[in-house]
Amino acid sequence: MTYLGKSECHAPRFRWLAPDTMPERLDLQRCGWILDPEGVPATNCVGLIDAADLDSVGWMQVLSQLVPEARRCVLVAGVSEAHDRTSLLQIGFGDVVSERIGIEELGARATRLAQFNEWLPRTRRVGRLTLDLLAREAFGDNKPLNLNPREFALIWRLADSIDQFVSKQALIYDVWRMGFVPETNSVAVHMSRLRRKLAFVGFAGIIETSPSGGYRLRLPEEAPQPDRTSDRGLASMEVLSARREAKATSLAH
Repeated sequence: MTYLGKSECHAPRFRWLAPDTMPERLDLQRCGWILDPEGVPATNCVGLIDAADLDSVGWMQVLSQLVPEARRCVLVAGVSEAHDRTSLLQIGFGDVVSERIGIEELGARATRLAQFNEWLPRTRRVGRLTLDLLAREAFGDNKPLNLNPREFALIWRLADSIDQFVSKQALIYDVWRMGFVPETNSVAVHMSRLRRKLAFVGFAGIIETSPSGGYRLRLPEEAPQPDRTSDRGLASMEVLSARREAKATSLAH
């Protein structure tokens, strides 16, 4: 079984989102954070990315992978210009900082971001499905699913990162509050019951399983709406990349 020490169970977690190696200056492990290679940006796992070396293609990949709900849990570093930082904040990123930030300030900002994201709304809507945190119940077209506490905690956790797979280890950590993965199929059993209740009110197939054993809550297919925030974000990043290339060219001459 996979085991985390007692102190690690309560330490904040972050996920490095860039394809390249994380530079030491941005390594939150120096501030006591846990690097989670399988986590996704959510209320309990802050995403971290360095924008310094990303071109427009790289930004297009980042924006396509991060739905607006997930962007609020991401800290972007390495953005030198104030107007570029403003553009990223406007398209939903949780915080944006320059490349000159120290590790202490980076840790403080990541901690604040994690704390802000814990101030959750009472309800969430996933298509025609409504999750009520106070009642700890889900409703499909106003019909209650009669979830038990563990089933509700599972679907609320999956709703943290719509359309992104959450590993079994992350679910054990976040829902069961355990620092190790026990040799049982408890997650699969509860997930099976949850799926049956969702199917009963017309939401069959809304939870998908990955080949590696993770799960995701799929956004129901409805009339497609253009993602204007992604368009604005990509346009902003193309401008940012162009400025960076122009600056590099002027320095070369």
